[in-house]
Amino acid sequence: MGGKQVMEIEILPSGEVKIQVKGVPGPSCEHVSKELEDQLGAVTNRQHTGEFFEESGDSGAGSH
Repeated sequence: MGGKQVMEIEILPSGEVKIQVKGVPGPSCEHVSKELEDQLGAVTNRQHTGEFFEESGDSGAGSH
């Protein structure tokens, strides 16, 4: 991946944590945030951006 990869983390006053992965097309973005999600606990909501539906250029090895 040639572009800049960024993980934005927002902690709300309620304690809810929002994670947004940018610069990682396709389902690979979920792999990027998985370790942090595992440490934080159960994912209660997942919203995919348009970037999720882009071609990743990955052969799919290791993807869900």
